[in-house]
Amino acid sequence: MESNETNTSIHLLEKIASEYSRLAEEAVLAHISMNLTNFVVPANNTFRGDGVVLILLVKGSLRVNVNFKDFDMRGPSVITLHHGSVVSIISDGDDDEIDMYLLWCSPLFIQNLNVSFSAISDRAIHQHEVPGIEVSDREISTLIRYFSLIRSAMNDSYNLQLSRHIVSSLTSGLVYQLLLYVYKQYDATAESDQTSMSPGRRSYVHDFIKLVHRHYTTERSVNFYASKLFISPKYLSLLVKEATGQSAARWIDLFVITEAKNLLRYSGKNIQQVAYALNFSNQSSFGKYFKHLTGMSPTEFQKS
Repeated sequence: MESNETNTSIHLLEKIASEYSRLAEEAVLAHISMNLTNFVVPANNTFRGDGVVLILLVKGSLRVNVNFKDFDMRGPSVITLHHGSVVSIISDGDDDEIDMYLLWCSPLFIQNLNVSFSAISDRAIHQHEVPGIEVSDREISTLIRYFSLIRSAMNDSYNLQLSRHIVSSLTSGLVYQLLLYVYKQYDATAESDQTSMSPGRRSYVHDFIKLVHRHYTTERSVNFYASKLFISPKYLSLLVKEATGQSAARWIDLFVITEAKNLLRYSGKNIQQVAYALNFSNQSSFGKYFKHLTGMSPTEFQKS
């Protein structure tokens, strides 16, 4: 369910968007193309939104504050605002004209996306201060096509269940496409990266993610991965938290729970078989683990 702050922000989007589409309470897509000269930034424009917001800034610039840090964003670029981000518009930027797409996805919609963490390399979790990446004109054209297809599916009310699956699949594809651009950008700038972590400390984090890729279906203990890296669990957790903003245990859980969702929804396995595939001692322990992380039982998830 959307928070009051999210509802208010979505209502504002609906008023200023040149194109606006919505999939029930799960996702919203807005195209905003306007002259900012006469646009007045709301006095109380700080909000902490539920879900994830993806902004495709095609043209123009925005000056925003994300989690109490100021950023100047200029198109073409992609900005990602994670669940719980505190966001406010400081000013309209330097350009009069702005052209952007905004996709908001609820926590439940994101939770049900078929995106496998096994496809996400250590490069994708490399910490960047700016919550976005610059993209080329060719890349922006590809992303606009995704947004156009998502909008078309949202607007087709013939069969809501099928539309939901189409939007979900397209959004999963969009996530993978963006990851591809992140990898390219990271590879292009890796040698000049000046992060505060030393190369030795950074290598522990990269090696940790590689090990989780390899062993997450059988090993869920931070101790296991720390022993493989010949460092203490406490030190490993410190390094991973510093580099990614998430604890080592949280990364292990993300891999496991995402694979669990994929198996429950797409493999044809029953709950007991999924539990054994992920090396849980029994169905009950898997059920408790799954509910603790998702708020619902495996059975409830399969029916959702």
